[in-house]
Amino acid sequence: MLSLAEMLQTNLPEAFRIKLELDGDSHILELLQNRDLVSGRPWLMRYQPDGIRVVSEGHTLENCCYQGRVQGHASSWVSVCTCSGLRGLVILSPERSYMLDLGPGDLQAPPNISRIQDLFLPGHTCALRQHASGPTQAPLEQPPGQRHSCTRRRRDVVAETKIIELVIVADHSETQRYPDSQQLLNRMLKVTFLLDTFFRPLNVRVVLVGLEAWTQRDLVEISQDPGLTLDNFLRWRRVDLLPRLPHDSAQLVTATSFSGPTVGMAVQNSICSPDFSGGVNMDHSTSVLGVASSIAHELGHSLGLDHDLPGNSCPCPGPAPAKSCIMEASTDFLPGLNFSNCSRQALEKALLDGMGSCLFERLPSLPSMATVCGNMFVEPGEQCDCGFPDDCTDPCCDYFTCQLRPGAQCASNGLCCQNCQLRPAGWQCRPARGDCDLPEFCPGDSSHCPPDVSLGDGEPCAGGQAVCVQGRCASYAQQCQALWGPGAQPTAPLCLIAANTRGDAFGSCGRSPNGSYMSCAPKDAMCGQLQCQGGQAQPLLGSARDLHWEVLEANGTQPRLNCSWVHLDLGDDVAQPLLALPGTACGPDLICIDHQCQPVDVLRAQECRSKCHGHGVCDSKGHCHCEEGWAPPDCTSHVRATSSLTTGLPLSLLLVVVLVLLGASYWHRARLRQRLCQLKGPSCQYRAAQSGPSECPGPPQRVLLMPGAKQAGILGFPAPPSRPLPPDPLPKRLQAELADRPNPPTRPLPADPVVRHPKGPAKPPPPRKPLPANPQGRGPSGDLPGPGAGIPPLVVPSRPAPPPPAASSSLYL
Repeated sequence: MLSLAEMLQTNLPEAFRIKLELDGDSHILELLQNRDLVSGRPWLMRYQPDGIRVVSEGHTLENCCYQGRVQGHASSWVSVCTCSGLRGLVILSPERSYMLDLGPGDLQAPPNISRIQDLFLPGHTCALRQHASGPTQAPLEQPPGQRHSCTRRRRDVVAETKIIELVIVADHSETQRYPDSQQLLNRMLKVTFLLDTFFRPLNVRVVLVGLEAWTQRDLVEISQDPGLTLDNFLRWRRVDLLPRLPHDSAQLVTATSFSGPTVGMAVQNSICSPDFSGGVNMDHSTSVLGVASSIAHELGHSLGLDHDLPGNSCPCPGPAPAKSCIMEASTDFLPGLNFSNCSRQALEKALLDGMGSCLFERLPSLPSMATVCGNMFVEPGEQCDCGFPDDCTDPCCDYFTCQLRPGAQCASNGLCCQNCQLRPAGWQCRPARGDCDLPEFCPGDSSHCPPDVSLGDGEPCAGGQAVCVQGRCASYAQQCQALWGPGAQPTAPLCLIAANTRGDAFGSCGRSPNGSYMSCAPKDAMCGQLQCQGGQAQPLLGSARDLHWEVLEANGTQPRLNCSWVHLDLGDDVAQPLLALPGTACGPDLICIDHQCQPVDVLRAQECRSKCHGHGVCDSKGHCHCEEGWAPPDCTSHVRATSSLTTGLPLSLLLVVVLVLLGASYWHRARLRQRLCQLKGPSCQYRAAQSGPSECPGPPQRVLLMPGAKQAGILGFPAPPSRPLPPDPLPKRLQAELADRPNPPTRPLPADPVVRHPKGPAKPPPPRKPLPANPQGRGPSGDLPGPGAGIPPLVVPSRPAPPPPAASSSLYL
């Protein structure tokens, strides 16, 4: 057995075990390399003294981070990195959490192990001030559990794994604090690893796609004002970083101290936005856990998560006194390691409302490396990987070999896999998540659902009250209801204009880089802060800090208006107030873009729509989704179809769908024929079970099964019919005679008690007195006459049998 020092001096293993003593008890950590942490082609960017950027594209970071569990503890998890010593987290249970810290020079000594609840960060309160309540129309307190009252609609989109492609930017002060470039990269790698650990219970993975270090100078102004720093960073991200390195979110890490208690800032509900998806974070602690938790907090705001309410309304697991969750508003201890139930519900609601279309992209392929079965990542040579043997619940995957079990086509974690078999092409694997989203369909040859696509920018939605922008549809009324609950509506136009032209906390068109509020021009008032009326007394997001009343004189004969405006406080770490979303209608053929009321033509939707020749709409990828009866890619070919054809479902796959439907129809017909045979009698059931044709016997061979009657077919005596039989065919020599006979009577005559063929004994009349207990001549069954009983003679009918009753019997099939 190697010591820790000897193990770290060799090449990093794919898996290993460590024996540790925690509170006097010996434990074994089982660890596997986290292969999901770094994408296949991360970009490493640094700057030379002459200012030239050096980009290492495709360089593979040394992945020194591991994940796993504590042997013998089913609910435990471990996250450690060996980049420089041994540092990380060991969670035995919600009440027993430890942080490991062992520097590279102390590998022979026992590691420094601290309980999480003993870690204190003096002088930091998670960047948020306590909200003071002002005069309001109604009490601001809200019953527990009503803060995030979202509908619990469980769909695959909630259970499906989402991926945040992250870029971390270290400013010049951070590179000066860690002048060794490898030390800096290792620290950022550990931060990303912890972020992935925090978000994994939400079915969200964090993947590092790039690291940029401003080694020579800051590329934007970094100041003690977090709002100004965020505005500068987001502008640089949109203009410089995003065009050369696609990603979902960028986080700036700085050693500069922000003013007051602020340690970070982000824009609420901004993930996937090219303008606002980012944050700034102060590296306020030597502990990697501290800065990672702060970044997780700001990423949570980008995902639409609000602060957790104080008290027990959003319970968090963990030991006291540091019993806090990541989205808690303030804490004197390290931020928590978990997201609360309130955060989980808020994320579910945001996803079901169409947020985060960029999060459904699949991970890029990793470069070829030695495979390790059990690390929950499918590597070259593996067909599946369900983790440790004790944790694997996939019936399709052999956890010892990481190969599919015999007969399995796919692993069960794929959305296009059911009962270990691939779903057919065209099966809907991801439903539309709103007015602006489009459903996705299985390709038929993969267990993965295609990337999420939505309607293109500028396509109308919400009954013409808004247009789609970045996959989201938001009319003004919908935004009011999302903020104030059911029943909320836009305030009166005069009140709205009066509020947003004020340029203060009650109404504005956002904040300037220096933090001051900007007033709206009257024509842009609809694109400023949301001004609503009705709904609940307490907003669902943030808190109502103050309320302002004003009476406005209306023009003409209209009565005076009583207007009320709310100062909505989202916290100091949220950069902007809640403004009308891009795409909100602000007039005829006018929409809100960049907080200004502009013509809808600026989105150039008609340009893209013209490619579909009037028979389809554009999606977010610039492809046509054709109407029913028109074929992609440009919707010019007329085809016969029963559903709309899109570029997401190629014609070759549609052919497969048709063949599958034909096969299903043939199978259903065979099953129906077999069912008919079962209803017609045992002889048909027997024939259908034989090898060869399973055709049902013809009408002369039918056996009628009478309800409640005892079957005597095995003895050659079928049960008597319960109603008259249909007329028998007459010989040709009698047809002439019948032609001369008079018409049949108008009333039906009773049927003759005769049949064409021997059907069994005539039914005797009921006895006039009790029969003996054991009469002679009866068989043991007591139901049929004995062998000596006579069979009545056949009688030729003297006239045709009356026609059958008008109502058909369900027994004649």
